[in-house]
Amino acid sequence: MRTMKHPLPLGRHEQPDRYTMSPDQPSYKWWVALTVVPAGLISAIDGTSVGIAIPSMMTNLRADLDHIQWVVTTYLLIQTLLMPMTGWLTALLGRRNLFVCSLMLFNIGTVLCSFSWSVESLTFFRALQAIGGGPLQPVSMALLYSAFPPQQRGTAVGLFNMSVAFGLIIGRFGGVLVELFDWRMIFYMTIPFGVLSAVLGWFFIPRTTQQRQWSIDPWGLLTMAGFLVPLLLAFSQGRHEGWDSAYIRALLVLALASLVAFVIVELRTTSPVVDLRLYRNTNFALGSVVNFMVTVLFMSSTFLLNVFLQRIYQYSPIQVGVLMFPQGLIYGLGSMFAGRLSDFTDPRLPLVLGLVCFSLAYYWLGSITAVATALALMSILCLRSFSFSCVNAPNMLLSLRTLPEDKVGMATGLFSVARGIAGTLGVALSASFLEYRRELHGLWLADAQGALDLPSQWATTELQQFFAAEGDGRSEAQVRTAAHLNTMMQDEASIAAYQDVFLFSAFLSLFAILPGLLRKAEPRPQPESVEPQIVGVRSGSLDRDKKQSLNRPDSARLP
Repeated sequence: MRTMKHPLPLGRHEQPDRYTMSPDQPSYKWWVALTVVPAGLISAIDGTSVGIAIPSMMTNLRADLDHIQWVVTTYLLIQTLLMPMTGWLTALLGRRNLFVCSLMLFNIGTVLCSFSWSVESLTFFRALQAIGGGPLQPVSMALLYSAFPPQQRGTAVGLFNMSVAFGLIIGRFGGVLVELFDWRMIFYMTIPFGVLSAVLGWFFIPRTTQQRQWSIDPWGLLTMAGFLVPLLLAFSQGRHEGWDSAYIRALLVLALASLVAFVIVELRTTSPVVDLRLYRNTNFALGSVVNFMVTVLFMSSTFLLNVFLQRIYQYSPIQVGVLMFPQGLIYGLGSMFAGRLSDFTDPRLPLVLGLVCFSLAYYWLGSITAVATALALMSILCLRSFSFSCVNAPNMLLSLRTLPEDKVGMATGLFSVARGIAGTLGVALSASFLEYRRELHGLWLADAQGALDLPSQWATTELQQFFAAEGDGRSEAQVRTAAHLNTMMQDEASIAAYQDVFLFSAFLSLFAILPGLLRKAEPRPQPESVEPQIVGVRSGSLDRDKKQSLNRPDSARLP
């Protein structure tokens, strides 16, 4: 392993470190990929496995649903709060230090979670885990993006998305650990990946020393927390408390007031904790809109499909897992395909293709009935995942390509926090809209049944005779008949409500195509000849002008 010559910095300045690899080595980008990919796995594994283990946690810790939900909500709040601070923390600590420290905090919190003795202790340790997990995904994406040359950064984005997809697949095996051992075992699933990434990160990621931002933006931090925390609490508890309750209204008013104050503070300060001026970049602003809309639709449908398959089709959790297993593989492979395709063609092509397929997938979902086959359902789910993968990598690439290198960390943090808010909002609104449409269809079906008096009497008579033939008395047969007819009507109302939600999602996804088409296509970067830079650095004969050119933020990395 050679001494680092620092011709192409990750940050503003690069410190020589004899233990780290030089970015001018051809294999450097792949070592960074090997370092970052396990880090991309752990957040997905943790989120999936914890969701599976919640019922077992409730039983073991003797907690009800109102208390155990804070195990998930606390992690979500702290993680979302720290994500947009990634750029500021990177300037303060450097990318390598932030990456390694985030992993170590996450690992420590994970181990402590396995020793929890109450729901309160588990919630506290999950908060510690979230402090490490918050900046981890944005800084990992920024590291991988910067390690690859401009003409291969679509591959970098696709590679990171693929790691997240396979993390979701691995996380589903947490149910096996819960069944065979104990819910505490799920927390050890991420430890090997976290330790591996931390060790590799210390040796293969160069130590950067950007110009430190020791000044703290207290009003920015306060107003950002005042916006994100009440907003996420309102979204996560709106269905339980009631959207028109005084508590939810107060949270939303507080979030809105804090958002206004946050925007004013961040635009006026010289060292903002979140650089909102990034949204002046058209490609980044439009990419953020596409990112938000697609995440709302995907996360809402993911939540509804799990319930839909179990309640309407009477599938067991294991059968649902088997049915959804291929879509994880499709998303991972599709992300890599879309990323590579974006390197060779206009990224808008896979982006628009994914958005169009997204609309088709939801239109298809909106037309399914209770007699749809498992193969048809699996095909729809795979098309939905493939569409999502075709959107994510090109959209991220188009959004980051026109930004300065030193703003990539901040931009990935803003993308991540937008996904967190969009996911919470999508689940909350889709569940509320589903309940509203179910009640409405129930009333319509009841009215229709009353209008069709003779067919209703025939159905009632046939059912009573059927139950009487099974040995029921007259009164018992009448009760069972009424219950069966009510169940049939509720099932029909539920299917119609799900169809309404999916068709509405198809309609909304059409609006995401417009900002996708409005993106500006930048010329595809070409490999640059950097041999004179390497020779100059090795010989130690760089003059002042050459050094300044090498330290430009937009300098390309060696392939």
